[in-house]
Amino acid sequence: GGMGKTTIAKSICNEIRHEFKYKSYLANIREAWGGGRGPVDLQEQLLSDILKTKNKVHSTDWGKGKIKEMLCTKKVLVLLDDVSSVEQLNDLCGNRDAIGEGSVIIITTRNVRLLREIGVDCVHRVEKMNELESLELFSWHALRRADPCRDLFELSQEVVTYCGGLPLTL
Repeated sequence: GGMGKTTIAKSICNEIRHEFKYKSYLANIREAWGGGRGPVDLQEQLLSDILKTKNKVHSTDWGKGKIKEMLCTKKVLVLLDDVSSVEQLNDLCGNRDAIGEGSVIIITTRNVRLLREIGVDCVHRVEKMNELESLELFSWHALRRADPCRDLFELSQEVVTYCGGLPLTL
């Protein structure tokens, strides 16, 4: 957590969103899934975002069928944020072979095994920031400049070292 996966995924979506009429962003899936109607609520949100109508999902199986029908007939952009299980992927985007041509589904997860298990086309592993990048990010947010002044340089380096290259912490 805190590596910037969601920020990167949102940035990519913002860059390509104009190419898609149908779009959906499902945030914090891992957290939302645990609620009483978590899977059903997420399926309803996905269908509502794409179809621009309120769809009442009665069961996850019904939702899966409706999503499959929608994904194979429309060119969609979907961001599934913070996925933690294959079950979530199956219930929200089904079989990758049922996804229509030109569609893009971006998945953020802490578990790259999930992506390999479903056979995604491309995996981008987010790396921690190096010391120079970390110092610059910290400086912009804490000091409103690209690098710390001489008086704050040592303290800034200590903070950067403590944060361990995690953008959210910085």
